[in-house]
Amino acid sequence: MDQTLARKVNPKPRRKGSAYAVGAEDIYIFPLSESTNLFLQKVWTAFVNKMVSMTLPNGKPIFQYSIFESIQDKNLKIVASATHFRMKQVTDRIGLQSIDDFIRTTIPISIQDPGNLSAKYLREAILSVEKKARPEVYFHSLDDDRVHPNLKQLLTKTMNYAAGIPLFVKGFPIGMLWGIRRDNMSPEQEEEVRQQLYSLYDVVDFVISKEMGVKGDPYYARKNIEKSDLHSRAKHLFYTRGFGQDEPVTTIVFDSHTYQRSYRLDASFLIPSGDGYSVSLKRFEPKDKNDTGKNLLLIPGFFCRRSVMDKVARELSLRHGYRVFSMDMRGRSRRTLPLFGIREGWTVDDFIQEDFPAVLHWIKENFPNEQLVVVGHSMGGMIPRFYCSAYEEIVKRKPNSPVPLTRPDELISGIVSITSPNFVRLQAQIPGLDILKMGLKLVPSKTISDFLFDLTSFSLQTTLPTVDLNKFFKFLLGLHSSLRAVSFDLHAKVVNLRDFVGYKQISPPEWYFLIEDIFCEESTKVVLQFLRSQLSQDRSFLSYDGTLDYTALQKNLQIPLFSVLGSVDKVVPSETIENDLAALPHKKNKILSYEQGHLGIVFHMPVVKEMCSEIDSWIKGLDST
Repeated sequence: MDQTLARKVNPKPRRKGSAYAVGAEDIYIFPLSESTNLFLQKVWTAFVNKMVSMTLPNGKPIFQYSIFESIQDKNLKIVASATHFRMKQVTDRIGLQSIDDFIRTTIPISIQDPGNLSAKYLREAILSVEKKARPEVYFHSLDDDRVHPNLKQLLTKTMNYAAGIPLFVKGFPIGMLWGIRRDNMSPEQEEEVRQQLYSLYDVVDFVISKEMGVKGDPYYARKNIEKSDLHSRAKHLFYTRGFGQDEPVTTIVFDSHTYQRSYRLDASFLIPSGDGYSVSLKRFEPKDKNDTGKNLLLIPGFFCRRSVMDKVARELSLRHGYRVFSMDMRGRSRRTLPLFGIREGWTVDDFIQEDFPAVLHWIKENFPNEQLVVVGHSMGGMIPRFYCSAYEEIVKRKPNSPVPLTRPDELISGIVSITSPNFVRLQAQIPGLDILKMGLKLVPSKTISDFLFDLTSFSLQTTLPTVDLNKFFKFLLGLHSSLRAVSFDLHAKVVNLRDFVGYKQISPPEWYFLIEDIFCEESTKVVLQFLRSQLSQDRSFLSYDGTLDYTALQKNLQIPLFSVLGSVDKVVPSETIENDLAALPHKKNKILSYEQGHLGIVFHMPVVKEMCSEIDSWIKGLDST
């Protein structure tokens, strides 16, 4: 036969079906069950939120965008999206429409489509997971011709590079998570991203597997994913018998690739305080502790949960080797509230005279041969100072205290007080505040005090008894003609959020997490104590009944004090700290200042690192003569 007449045949590519080894192309991807899909719908925003909040060790954000492609029947579809620069707007409940529009314009891509890269990676991941390994992390230039046309049309000019990881729950794939950025990454940055995405993969699997049952809570699943530490990887999970705990304590052993140290996290120990309330403690236990013989207790401030201290806690524990306890006072979580509901709110006095000493006694009982250094932010720094200064007076007034009142000098060897005032004197821009104070000069202080507390209204249905500030302002406006021109917005907040944060480097994801997780509700009685201190003419912080002046009693403080100031702090200006603390006589006392605002000082990592190094040096010097 003439070869020139032969017709060249190109055989159609066929999948190999006879090989012993199972290849990725052989894998069938099952649709999600209805129950799994319904639960994920309430949670998958946390995946993309966490992705755009990821940072490099220097604090710079890694991704500007994130999308999550979920398995939807026989397709993959983008169902959640977040952008770094829009998270602040999401917090303010604006800008949501554009994200919804973006998701609506996405077109499902069949899992069988040969151009569906995400489906290809999911198949490869199923093989890895079956072999007890984590999936690969994939890095892509988005100029790649392999990017599907349905996705290409969604890209903007700033979407140039992507990193993605398949996500699994209980061994089954749920979708593909992508982070997208403008600039390419160095090999070192890729390795950092790989380690963090492995951690995120573990967190998603663990949290959703735990919460997806009949009594599962999607809210807690979202929060636990969003506030997870991606600089560490979980190795082991146990439910342990804590010190005197009725309920099991969740114990996780981590390896931190950032700090190159293994540590144990216990969450949470519950310690009864008074009237059915409890205090909750989270513990960071490094594998290799330092030899100071000191434990640390971290206390957050007004309106804040202990999460606000997480960066400080990890730095002191994982870099400097301390056993660190982080404290949630009463009212910060459901587990700290009375079993049968709240009869009435709580006061700052309850924090000082019941919650704090309950924790002191618990630590003393369980670690009898070690001393304690208390590190408090804002109100969290007032609590140990006021307890130690007013100890003798508290003992006299509470002969039947519901908790043992530990003598401060038996346990506490030092107090670190971060942007923590002796009295309240906001410099935040609150409309009419100066005029308001002028009017107060015309009113006897007892009248103000009585009126303030008459305004308190308690609710058995909520954790936040309320005060009608509109009535309060109307009362003051009626006192003097010069006040009548002042107009107050009924919904104006007593403290401007930007002034409260006072953090010039804050990123949009940090704004989001502040609103969504760190800030908590507070008892009206606590608010009233702070409001009275703010509006009073004297430099004092009084007990709720007005009979105990904590500020004046600070002259009794005999425990060494390290006070950290924020030079641009409008919530706790230096005048509320510096002069009074400088007068305290202890030779180990120290005052240090950083150019930061109220929360920035515990949020901005360069400052956190430097401040924790100074705290470590100060603690190590406490025992020297």
